[in-house]
Amino acid sequence: MHLLGPARSNYRVMNDARALQMAGYQVTIVDVVAACDPQAATEMLDGMHIRHICAPGWFVPARFKLLFLLKFFVLMLRCIVCLFGVRADIYHAHVEHAFPATYLVARLRKKGLIFDTPELTMYGPSILRWPRLRWLAVCCIRWMSRSCDSYITGSPRYISILQELYAPAHVQLLRHVPPQHKPVRNTRLQQKLGLPAHTRIALYQGYIQADRGLDLLLRAAPYLFPDIVIVLMGDGYDATICELAALIQREQLADRIKILPAVPYSELLDWTSSADLGLLLLPPAYSLSIRYCLPNKFFEYLMAGLPILSSRLDAISDMIHQYDVGQVLDELTPANIAQAINALLDDADQWHTMHTNALSASAHGLTWEEESTKLIHLYQQIILKHANRPLKWAFPYST
Repeated sequence: MHLLGPARSNYRVMNDARALQMAGYQVTIVDVVAACDPQAATEMLDGMHIRHICAPGWFVPARFKLLFLLKFFVLMLRCIVCLFGVRADIYHAHVEHAFPATYLVARLRKKGLIFDTPELTMYGPSILRWPRLRWLAVCCIRWMSRSCDSYITGSPRYISILQELYAPAHVQLLRHVPPQHKPVRNTRLQQKLGLPAHTRIALYQGYIQADRGLDLLLRAAPYLFPDIVIVLMGDGYDATICELAALIQREQLADRIKILPAVPYSELLDWTSSADLGLLLLPPAYSLSIRYCLPNKFFEYLMAGLPILSSRLDAISDMIHQYDVGQVLDELTPANIAQAINALLDDADQWHTMHTNALSASAHGLTWEEESTKLIHLYQQIILKHANRPLKWAFPYST
């Protein structure tokens, strides 16, 4: 598996890798990190090999196309060298940035190739502002995609868009549900933050970045009932955390808004279970990727038994209505957000019904144990396909 970010904090990649490792596969992950000890460039984690490529400059935003392209080209060469040193039966690229290097090594070794796009990367504002470069990237990826043995995405709403963009014959939906975990209600967040045990917490967990609409949560805080606190828990790779911290200080919101760093994934649901409401108020107009997303945190909230307050995000809205586990807001204003949070947490009967529905959905159908069987079956099919393929078909365009 290959990704251009740290594997340890990428829950999707680690869930995939652990599922495969438990199914008997030997898994190697090649990731890119901002800093690492040269003596620890390779490590073992839960029986999986992780090879780190240290590239601190990759995580610093480039303001000019030429600089970005140069950084990407140099990093891709390093990734190719590292990947070529890993002998595998299947090479699995996570997100478009990791696809070129993975594609090249898989073709050189004549092995299986999986392209995994959990988001609509090519529809992000930072990509759309470079239309010619985007067009070139889409054309290259579309051509390379013809060699893929399988194509994976994380939201049902992404499938038709990806088929139009890259023209894959079939896209496999793989929702990233957390591994089964029996939640126990607790006061872990309240204790960590020094809050009274009866304090009710509306929680956002995940990356803290500009496309999450988190400034609206801060502006909604003054309208909340006195015993309700908003907690943002996660890490960020841009200036968003600093901007939010400055806004909290300027508006004197330190007693209403708390920011905590990300916790190890093995502990995450224990922390989530001490909250009372899960927040997914991402701005739908930011990008198609946001509008149609079905992120990890949605399933994590359900598994912890949290009712969910979401903006009008199509795939999430469908599931909230299907399972009756929350409320969807059409108008994202600070006053509306606060009013919805207050209402959801103040109606004990409604909260209990949604809490019970969330736990029921997670226990019956929305489980990683069930979803991961799709991934295992996919790998088995690719192994058999390449084992039975005549030599002349090792090159995808041979006649």
